[in-house]
Amino acid sequence: MSWTNWLPIFPNDKRAKFDSDYVGFDKKDEYGYNQGGCYLYAYDPTGEIATQSVDHLDERVIYIGTAGSSVARGMCNRTMDFSGTVMRGLAQKNPYENGMYFRALFGEENRRHLYVAYYPMGFGDAVKLSAHGMESLLLSEYKDQYGRLPEVDGHQGPEVMVKEYCKAMSAEQLGDLIQFIQKELL
Repeated sequence: MSWTNWLPIFPNDKRAKFDSDYVGFDKKDEYGYNQGGCYLYAYDPTGEIATQSVDHLDERVIYIGTAGSSVARGMCNRTMDFSGTVMRGLAQKNPYENGMYFRALFGEENRRHLYVAYYPMGFGDAVKLSAHGMESLLLSEYKDQYGRLPEVDGHQGPEVMVKEYCKAMSAEQLGDLIQFIQKELL
């Protein structure tokens, strides 16, 4: 197996249909298992990344992830959850932390600059350990290269999430929060 090409997550400002034709591999096998493996998200306002080879050490990579293979979840499901959170924020049923970080750091309006590349590793229970091992290696190499994890990978600190919660609040809710904070700090 090898990396797919970079694919826009929101081509023409609409979320892609992450079917087997779009991603370039079988999303499910005959037993109903979803494809497991590693994946990268990249942010590139120029769009040039779509014509370039996939490299996890590319400075435009903002997330390195993995998904095991089960009948319930796989790599494409993770991208759907991430992109749903990017679109809806806290209105998403179970918002993904990395999607919230993207919204806070880059803004939901910049979703059209998001790309994904997949490294399909197969189907079934055996994929989980090898996929997590590969993710660990990719993250380690990225951290060695840049001295940090990708921007939306891992814990970003409470101020990032507080900003997103504040954006979702009404003026009255925000006023109540400010009063609460002032009371707690004085």
